[in-house]
Amino acid sequence: MAIIPLKQKVVITKPGADTGWGHAVPDVEITLKARVVEETRIVKNAVGDEAVSSMSAIFGGLPNVAYDDILTFTNELGVIISRKPLSIEPRRGIGGKTLLTEVYV
Repeated sequence: MAIIPLKQKVVITKPGADTGWGHAVPDVEITLKARVVEETRIVKNAVGDEAVSSMSAIFGGLPNVAYDDILTFTNELGVIISRKPLSIEPRRGIGGKTLLTEVYV
């Protein structure tokens, strides 16, 4: 159980992979509960450069999210935001366990 309410849903699309035999493994979609904040912020990306983020998603615990995944969120007005993560920031508690993970896209 998360320490903040997770009322929205985010679809994480894992990219498909080539099997090496001319076939591709299809994309895998995972739907997770999240707290989504739509705001413009300047964050540091995975290589340390500044980037502009238009949305952050807060997940409970440590979800399986990677930088090559695509996060898709549809807000109440039907606007779809679908992008790759710029920054993945786990938030740990006093005991070292990951309580929340904030992903900027």
